[in-house]
Amino acid sequence: MTTLQKYKTKNEELKELLIKNLPTKIKGGNEKHLSNIYEYQTVKALDKCKFINFNSYKQISFMVFDIDKYEDKTAKEYFKNINGFYEYISEKIGLEPTYILETQKGFHFAYHLKNHIFTNQNKPLNYLLSIKQAITELLKCDSIASNRLYGIWRNPLLHPCYYSQQINYELKDFKELLSKIDYKNHSIRLNVKINEEELIEGQRNTTLFKYAMRFAKNQKSISQNDILNYLIDINESKQVNLLNSELKQISNSVFKYWKNGKIRYGAIATKKDINEGIMNFSKMKNLSKEEYELEIKRRRKEAAIRTVNIRDKEKNKKQLLEAKKDYEIKKQEENQKKVLDIVLELQNQNKKINFSEIGRLCGLDRKTVKKYYLT
Repeated sequence: MTTLQKYKTKNEELKELLIKNLPTKIKGGNEKHLSNIYEYQTVKALDKCKFINFNSYKQISFMVFDIDKYEDKTAKEYFKNINGFYEYISEKIGLEPTYILETQKGFHFAYHLKNHIFTNQNKPLNYLLSIKQAITELLKCDSIASNRLYGIWRNPLLHPCYYSQQINYELKDFKELLSKIDYKNHSIRLNVKINEEELIEGQRNTTLFKYAMRFAKNQKSISQNDILNYLIDINESKQVNLLNSELKQISNSVFKYWKNGKIRYGAIATKKDINEGIMNFSKMKNLSKEEYELEIKRRRKEAAIRTVNIRDKEKNKKQLLEAKKDYEIKKQEENQKKVLDIVLELQNQNKKINFSEIGRLCGLDRKTVKKYYLT
């Protein structure tokens, strides 16, 4: 062990752990709603972004959890501080998190996994989902946020944080937690006969909402991902061709009903229940076979146009974000060139470098000038 390694601070160790286990480039930002737009090198994002994306849709290296409320109070009010919440975790599950950080209302905490869990491997992925759900239930965490495998979380390096140095957990380390809850295997699917006549364009969202409600009914343990995977199975096997964004909206709505104990199996889905974009065709009655087939063709055409419009909107939004990003990068490069040109001119004239004066000449603030000068 070198002298440098010996005297590394815990913060430096945590940063090194994150760099080694997160993708080489991640999205991040200083506002939660802006943290899925711009991508940075991980080492830079860890230094400047208060919110960062953990894991990826391909692999999971950290199990991250969120708790905002406990016993009709915010978790922060109830547990007071990180120490109080640490004692709660120790009592309930006995496995020390890799880190715990303090948020405005409560806490985030995470377990580092020794081996990446790849999302294309169903068996370990389902086991991981079971563990996440068990911890979420035992600690009464926020179920929607805590059951996510990847997404935006607070950067532990830029928030009040306790790093325990407990790393390299394996899924088998959490095996005993599964026996503490009434666990139901995530791979189980209800044997529901799908009526394909109900899956015509214009009625697909409503029909999938109904089947998802039936799937979730009386389930003692379920997550939003379980419902989403169930819908994906139907969408692919029956060639329903709904967008993933629509499936996510349906699963999110059904999960909220399940969480609140308000599953309404057999109920008609409303616009409020699922998505405002549902076409809500009226039910076909008293039609001849020819009229029925013509009506199906008409509805399919309208639904296809709607789908194309949705995709165009998503494509245009993505293009606008990319164009905005390119413009900002180009603008930054131009401003940096202006600053460095003036600095070079001052140096050639043996004049003192004055950031305020350079900013006045470039139309930039002093802080920005200093940043470009030191880059």
